[in-house]
Amino acid sequence: MEKEFSAIDLFSGAGGVSEALKDFFQIKCAIEYDPVIAKTYELNHGKDHLLVEDITLITNERLLNLVKLDKSLDLLVGTPPCQGFSKHSRKSSNNNFDDRNKLILEVIRVAEAVSPKFIFFENVENILKYSIFHLFLKRLANLDRYGYKKNQNKPSYHICFNVVNASDYGVPQKRKRLVLLAKKIENFPNINAVIKHPRGSLPFVTSPLELWPDKQPALSIGEYWDQFSLAHLNAGETDPNDPLHKCRSLSPLNLRRIESTKKNGGSRSEWPQDLKLDCHKKENISFGDVYGRMNRNEYAPTITCGCITYSKGRFGHPTENRAISLREAALLQTFPYNYKFTGQIDGSEYKGSIDQIAKQIGNAVPVNLAKAFVKIIYNELTQEKIICSEKPDNIIKMYNLP
Repeated sequence: MEKEFSAIDLFSGAGGVSEALKDFFQIKCAIEYDPVIAKTYELNHGKDHLLVEDITLITNERLLNLVKLDKSLDLLVGTPPCQGFSKHSRKSSNNNFDDRNKLILEVIRVAEAVSPKFIFFENVENILKYSIFHLFLKRLANLDRYGYKKNQNKPSYHICFNVVNASDYGVPQKRKRLVLLAKKIENFPNINAVIKHPRGSLPFVTSPLELWPDKQPALSIGEYWDQFSLAHLNAGETDPNDPLHKCRSLSPLNLRRIESTKKNGGSRSEWPQDLKLDCHKKENISFGDVYGRMNRNEYAPTITCGCITYSKGRFGHPTENRAISLREAALLQTFPYNYKFTGQIDGSEYKGSIDQIAKQIGNAVPVNLAKAFVKIIYNELTQEKIICSEKPDNIIKMYNLP
């Protein structure tokens, strides 16, 4: 049955946000540039509404013709690539010219074309430092200092944004992200929605939109994984009953290293000298999580594109002598157990590049994080519909009007 409310998912990736959307919204369109990643999306959500194209080449006119909205769009989702804003980006200036950073303005362009009632935007927390994000806020608000529209032909939005930890929203990992919600303004002036940007400080909303989900603390890694009865694996093995439960092989040296690492949270500091890398023997070396184990009783570190590689972070299994598997990484991103992935262009399930699948998992918006915010927007739309459908007598009674 077709859902009552509509949504568009920009930069959809493997479909983490669409997985959250599908219980509440009719997805009118999803756009993904990478054809292999799009195959994973297609395996789980179909291809009728999927565009596998460069968003910058899709005109507003073509998008509107494809989407065929019979009423206003209810929700626009924008989760553009975050690598250019990452703390690990080689271009550290807040005015750097990484072309990927310009993609956040495509969210503005589409919003101006389809005029959605709500917007959900997610990116890395470091985006707050970038001038292009400050421009994004001003253009999205589209208000002068008195709360009136700057551009009469474009929508205006009341915004709230915060840095959140995914572990507060049902995701068993420490993953900080910038989340922004916006609601279209129907009445002017709206002085509360004005963006202020004092010199030398970060921009802020005069009085942020009051729309935010309650926190729902996640289970620990062990509690979460235990729900799925995952098979024991040795390094390099694949569970014959679960093709996504596969892990990388380890060199003899790295196998000795992980065997020398204390279970549940141990680190390379425990290794004997002959196992240590020369670069790690120096004092005050950062990246202490590298070659570490996760702790079953805590949350995972941020799941990245390198999440199944022992040497790229604290991605050692808590108790087994290997790095975590693709399945374990996907579960830490709260993808459902039956979610399908592919690493090759023909879309064969669980086939192809293990690195490609890890990239899809690491770059995804965790499903439970997205669901918390999608649901609060859905509830707001539902409540507004109820109020609009009430008879005048009931409205008078509800608000105690004379």
